[in-house]
Amino acid sequence: MEGDVSPLMERFSRSVETDFLMWREDISVNRVWATELAEIGIYTEDELKSVLSAIDLIVEEMEKGSFEFEPTDEDIHVAIERRLTAIAGDAGARIHTGRSRNDQVVTDSRLYLKGRVKDWQIELVRLQDSLIAIAKDELGVILPGYTHWQQAQPILLSHYILAIFWGIDRTITRIKDYLYRLDVCPLGSGALAGSAFSVDRERIALKLGFREASPNSIDATGDRDFCSELLFDIGAFFTLISRVAAEMQMWNSLEFSFIEFSDGYATGSSMMPQKKNPDAMELIRGKSAAAIAAANQLLILQKGLPLTYNRDLQEDKKITFSQLEEAILATNVFNEALSSATFRVDKMQQALEPGLLATDLADYLVQKGMPFRQAHEVVGQIIRRAIHEQCHITDFRLETFKEFSELFEADVFKSLQFPVSIAQRIVIGGTAEKAVQLQIAQAEDRLKSYA
Repeated sequence: MEGDVSPLMERFSRSVETDFLMWREDISVNRVWATELAEIGIYTEDELKSVLSAIDLIVEEMEKGSFEFEPTDEDIHVAIERRLTAIAGDAGARIHTGRSRNDQVVTDSRLYLKGRVKDWQIELVRLQDSLIAIAKDELGVILPGYTHWQQAQPILLSHYILAIFWGIDRTITRIKDYLYRLDVCPLGSGALAGSAFSVDRERIALKLGFREASPNSIDATGDRDFCSELLFDIGAFFTLISRVAAEMQMWNSLEFSFIEFSDGYATGSSMMPQKKNPDAMELIRGKSAAAIAAANQLLILQKGLPLTYNRDLQEDKKITFSQLEEAILATNVFNEALSSATFRVDKMQQALEPGLLATDLADYLVQKGMPFRQAHEVVGQIIRRAIHEQCHITDFRLETFKEFSELFEADVFKSLQFPVSIAQRIVIGGTAEKAVQLQIAQAEDRLKSYA
């Protein structure tokens, strides 16, 4: 039974609002394809000139905002081809010779993501640069390090900031690997069986800036691993900065007061005038939920599909493009919020409890020859005595320490100092200032490699 497509169905299947983002990529694909059609004799030289001139006019209209979309423009590809035909006539109508929207769309998508992911990579490197600057500025600042939200051991603030740096670096290295796998050109694969016209797919790939043509037409048109993989990278990135944001929100509380965010990235309460809320951190944490869900959403979308193209895959761009934009925006916000924040060194120092040195006390006994498990038990007994007597372990005299072990000597008090505790952790990756300086040098070398 034949008939007109339902207006409701037209609206339901329309994706031009999303894939409009790819208009420049679609223009590039049309230019290269038109040139290739001329190479194999589908276009005469004059027809090619006519088509390329029409494409130039469409670019001008797009840039000026004067390009007029019609209700029947299901997507950006249909819209551009319709306009091309209107300008160039029969030559424009023949632009689709030997190709399918299946290979055209996925080529546009890969081109678009190549550019936009590189933009994200640039912003991630900017964030890393800011983190190095903070680590340098705050070098020497000691604060409590926490596990299970319990004070655990003293650390340098710079060491904490560099932990974020290396987490971000994993995102960058994943992106570099991703961009290599993304850099494959599907154009010329047709609907699924390959083009019936003798186009040179390797030449097409090189003209479009890809490193190679896809080796299998079925895989090329139906594969969306390049979206799923990117969404995983985005989800992993958001998970990292969400964890940091959660800690920064706690640091921002009155009970901690380790950090104060600038007015540009924090707002007051609509009801309580004394409050200044860390909105940037909370929004990052909130948006991470959608990023994590998106990776799952696209994998679920694909799990029951045959290997070739199915219309379900139209949803790939809506999911992937939006999350990539959120990742770029979140990277900038996170960067600016941290860079403009004030770290309250005085509050960090006030929060340093002598109990943070318990591990150093155990290490002292180990250095004197006691097995660590035994030293751990001895120090546990000392801690319990301090709690019972409502004092700190640093308040005890040597005689008290000797009640627990004869290995304690007068030099024990040297180990019960925060700077000494920090300085002892000189191993690679440790929190000693020299180790952190080495980290900074390594981080700067990593940035140079990205230049």
